[in-house]
This record gives sequence, C-alpha cells and structure tokens, in this order.
Amino acid sequence: MAATFRDSLARPIPWLDAFDIDSDVLDVEHKWLIEALNHACLETAHCPSRGRKVVAELDIPGLIAAHFANEERLFDQLDYAYNAQHRQEHEHIRRMAAPLLSSGTDDSVFAQGLLQARTGLVEHLIRHDLSFKSHLLYQYGK
Repeated sequence: MAATFRDSLARPIPWLDAFDIDSDVLDVEHKWLIEALNHACLETAHCPSRGRKVVAELDIPGLIAAHFANEERLFDQLDYAYNAQHRQEHEHIRRMAAPLLSSGTDDSVFAQGLLQARTGLVEHLIRHDLSFKSHLLYQYGK
C-alpha cells in the first residue's frame, strides 16, 4: 500500500458541529457512522486484516443501511419533496459499502473501497443531509 494512500486512511475525518441537521437520532447516527469508518480506516492503514475485522464486527454496511432506513422513514413522515433523489443517493452509498464485507478483494481494493465509502458518506451528509436540514427545521417551526 502506497504511503500517501496509507496516510489518507490514517487521517480521520473530524465530526464538525456544522454536520448536525438538528435531529437527535440522525445526528447521533451520523456521528457514529463517521467514527466507525474512521476507526476501520485507521486499522486498515496499520493492517488491512484488522480493518476487515472492524468492518465485519461493526457491520458497517448494515449500520449504513439501518441509518438510511431511519432517515427515509422521516422523509415519508415529513413529506420531503426531494425524497426520491435522496433515496437514490442512499442507494449509491449502500452499493459502495456492500463489498466491504467481501473477502474476495485484495487489500488495496478493500482499502480503496473503505475510503470511498467514508468519503461518499461525508459528501452525502454535506450535500444532501444538510439540505434536508432546512426542510426539517421548517417542519419543526424553527
């Protein structure tokens, strides 16, 4: 594994208060997902087999899927106008995360997939969940 690639794995993405969307449950889940992915990335930087073990033990793809299901239920409850587009973005990240539990990929492919899943989740949070925040605040009369 190249040194710069290893550095990217070892460098965590910090949780920023600006990521909060003002939903207690979803914010806790977002923070936990980023922390879990950071942990898996760090372990992978040191030893890919340890990273795979973290992904499997935490079931990161399962955590992502469960979080998205919670978010989508809220979309339905609040009649979110961009529901369909947001769900498509969720499906994209689910597809990125699903192969992480596959043992058939080599260490570099696994590490790259893990980085892509983490980056994809953070980009999704910034681009899509923060735009949902305005709808959520409006619905809550804030």
